[in-house]
Amino acid sequence: MDANAMKNLKTLAKCVVNRKGYDTYSADTAEKAFSEEFAKLTGSVNNFLRNKYDVFDIIITAADDIVPKKVMEQFGSFAEVLQVANGDKPLFKRGGLGRQRAKKFLTQVGLSGVYESFRLDTETFTIGVKSIGGAVSIDFVRLIDGAESLTEFMDVLIEAQVDAIYSEIQAALMAAVNASEMPAKNKVSGTYSASALQGIINTVKAYGEGAVIVASPEFVDAMGPDAIVPAIASAAQAIYPIDDIESIHNTGRIRLFRGTPIVELRQSFLDNKNTKYLVNPQYAYILPSGREKIVKLVMEGSTQLWSYENTDQSVEVNTYRMIGTAILAYNNWGIYQNTDIATTEWYDGSIL
Repeated sequence: MDANAMKNLKTLAKCVVNRKGYDTYSADTAEKAFSEEFAKLTGSVNNFLRNKYDVFDIIITAADDIVPKKVMEQFGSFAEVLQVANGDKPLFKRGGLGRQRAKKFLTQVGLSGVYESFRLDTETFTIGVKSIGGAVSIDFVRLIDGAESLTEFMDVLIEAQVDAIYSEIQAALMAAVNASEMPAKNKVSGTYSASALQGIINTVKAYGEGAVIVASPEFVDAMGPDAIVPAIASAAQAIYPIDDIESIHNTGRIRLFRGTPIVELRQSFLDNKNTKYLVNPQYAYILPSGREKIVKLVMEGSTQLWSYENTDQSVEVNTYRMIGTAILAYNNWGIYQNTDIATTEWYDGSIL
């Protein structure tokens, strides 16, 4: 493929994953044009093998354009995100002491491969990285028949990266809870109670920060609309905020709890029997959202791809990216476990 054609396909690929149009063309027209041109490179197994490095370059360009944007959209309210080149060491700076009383701990993946927590006495620090990713098979018969879309295939690869980042942040948060002596005011375990959740939020805000609730969709479901019960009324006469009712009508769940925004972690399963969750459904994390965010996330380098042929002539494409997560915290965040939500297994931070 000549350089100009490759440039145009990369531009179209970025339009497709961003769901945007190109020049005077609509998003649908751009996607159709991309699919038609991309199919010429992958119309058969032989074509794919002949052109796979061009195909990989196009997919990597699209992934490297959209993944950082998705990460900032999902995590920017409570996470500090750095993107660095391959081999570069990300440098984070610890904030001032203020009300923190120098009680800062850093929880990150140690040399043993598990999350470790230690007292942070330096003004700057780096965090280690590891590979995350996923895989998807290209069935060329279904592709030629039009039963599968190349743009859907790209979406799956990109979502695999975002899901893995979700999971790594969750694993780091859980490790930080287990490694530290969190005060009683910062944690609740039991049946859901709106007043108990508000109590944790008040504790987080007492440190001079805003707050954000980061929770599984199952936890948000269990919250329901927030009942406001007047002193003269009984529970049966509770009044529900109109915003909550409209949010549930429009999205299925509330998006704001008494002025505190809710970030919903996208749920999925890791097995074909739907028994192992990607995100532990029982937990919500109440995190500060002010000047210094406790979640630190680094994305190193670009997306990497490789492939191999299956015996049925389908091709499995694997993707990985280097990321690192760490929790820089003291007693300025909290956790709520709703034990009424059923759970079996969930992703514990091991490589997918």
